[in-house]
Formats: sequence, structure tokens, C-alpha cells
Amino acid sequence: MHTTKFATKTLFGQFAKVALPMTLGALLAQPVLAADEAEPDATEMVNALNRVFGAKPGVRASHAKGFCAKGEFTPDAQAGRFVKGPMFAANAPVPASIRFSIGGGNPGISDKSRSARGLAVHLTHPKEAYDLVLISEPVFFAATPKSFVSFLDARVADPVTRKPNPEKIAAHNSRYPEGKLQGSLLAAHAAPASYATTPYFSNHAFGFINREGARQWARLVVEPNAGTQYLNEAEEKDQPDNFLEAELQQRLAKAPATFTIYAQLAGPNDSLTDPSQQWSGTSRVALGNLKVLEVAAKAECDGMTYVPTTLPEGIVPSADPLLQIRAAAYAVSLSRRLK
Repeated sequence: MHTTKFATKTLFGQFAKVALPMTLGALLAQPVLAADEAEPDATEMVNALNRVFGAKPGVRASHAKGFCAKGEFTPDAQAGRFVKGPMFAANAPVPASIRFSIGGGNPGISDKSRSARGLAVHLTHPKEAYDLVLISEPVFFAATPKSFVSFLDARVADPVTRKPNPEKIAAHNSRYPEGKLQGSLLAAHAAPASYATTPYFSNHAFGFINREGARQWARLVVEPNAGTQYLNEAEEKDQPDNFLEAELQQRLAKAPATFTIYAQLAGPNDSLTDPSQQWSGTSRVALGNLKVLEVAAKAECDGMTYVPTTLPEGIVPSADPLLQIRAAAYAVSLSRRLK
């Protein structure tokens, strides 16, 4: 099923015609394919985030701390053989609106925190649009909306100790053991030294359809061409709590930051619907290059919502329940932060 005809090296959505970020009305109109009636809806998922971090007007429910950048995406010369559609048909760059961020709903979190980093990219082609929503670990902390809410509720601070209750976290881990993998990966290394030296992963699977109509399932992997680099012990101690934006500005003053975007092909036993599982597939296809040109003003992306089911022709979403519900959850979050 998964050929390696287009693989360039080994490893380590629906048709969107709009050319602008989705509006609130369009987001709210997105269908939500819940796994079953017992699964929490989008509102409850955002409520769970707010219970942990608080509801802050003008602030995203998750990935609250971040900044904007501008760049461009150039498809790989061979990408058009792997996925059909205008976005990948020609070797010509398209504008990229980018947001770098830190996971969680705390806008004051330290840049040295051992938490997930985010990369969101909106690509604008004259005929269609494409949103890439990625984090810095190859797995998510939940498999379903239900485990997502449970993970967060276990971390609501006790009103007396002002810290999460370890017993509640243990109970969650017992019920949903898949939630421990991302945390163990984050704990295994220091914080990234730069957004430009961090790899990013989609966690969700997407179907890539070629000109002949054949489909291959893949996750996105975005590799920094400067290599992966984390803070060393001295840097982790001495860096200020806010250094990532200035570091990227200084880096871009010398040269653009560049990344290669790959489609990681699914292995025989890799789940297409569980983003908490790490994939074993080692074949991948180069889709193109992302070039970050400059840090942009807050207004450039702060009002935008990057939705991973905003897909160009030739890419379709999997039935992953968390992927399917994200558009609706983002709409709820957007409506609250615009109040």
C-alpha cells in the first residue's frame, strides 16, 4: 500500500479554495465528527483549557505565548508527482504567514520551559490555501477528546496548594497511559535554543493523492536545515525567560531560517487515527522548503486561526477524532478571545 517510489531519504485535506485565513463564521460552520456521543464537544475542550490556565480576553486558549513571522514556501520539484493540485504543481514560492509559539494557555511562560513548541503556517496560493499546524514532539498528549479533557482536568490546581493533585494525575495516567509519552520526550531534553533549530511534527495523519488518484497516508515532519539544537546547561540557567523572539530576529538579520517539509509515510502498523502514538515508518517524501524571512508585527497573525483541516487539493484528513474536532474548538477559542 505504501510505496517508496518518491522517498528521498529515511526518517531521522479536504479541498480549500479560499486564499485567506478562515473567518469565525466559517470556523463555526465546520462539521464536527465526534467519535461517539460520550466524547466531549469543542466547547468542553476549550473549557478544560480555561480551567487550567484561566480564560484571558485576547489570548489563545492554547499556545498563548507566541509571535508572528513572514516567509515563503517553495514546493519540491518532485512533490507534484506525489500530491496533485495547484499548491505543488509548480516550483514557485507562495507567501507564508507563520506563528511560533509555546504550548499551553499561559502567555507568561518561560522560553526555557520544557514544553512543546508550536509552528503554524498559512500558505496562500491564488487558487487555494493550506494550514500546517505542528508541534516540536512526534506525539500528542491525548488520543481522543475524552483523554484530552481528562489530561487537563487532572492538572487543575488545587485551591489550597495551588498545584495539581498528583493523585489525579496518576489516575489519569492509569486510565490513559498514552498521555505519558509526550511528557517523557519533553523531559528528555532541554528547551530549544531557537525556533529555527527545532523540528516540528503534525502528529495527525493525512492522505496524499497523486495525479493517478492513488492515496498514501503520511504525517508531516518539518526539519530545520540548521540542525536541531537545545539549550546547554549554562544557557538553560543563564538565558532570560524571554529570549526566543530576539534570538530569531538576530538570526534572520544575517540570513533566512530554512526548513525542509517532508511527508513521513505510514508504516504497516502505524495508526492513522491516534496522534498519541509514535510512527515507525521510515520512508518520507520531500514536499518543499519553508523559508522564514522576518519577524512580523503582532497584528500579522494574532487574529488568525490556523486550522489543520484547511487543506489544498490532493490532501485529505484522516478520521482522527482530535483532528476532526479542532476547527470547532478553535472557533470557540477565537470567539472568546475576541470578546
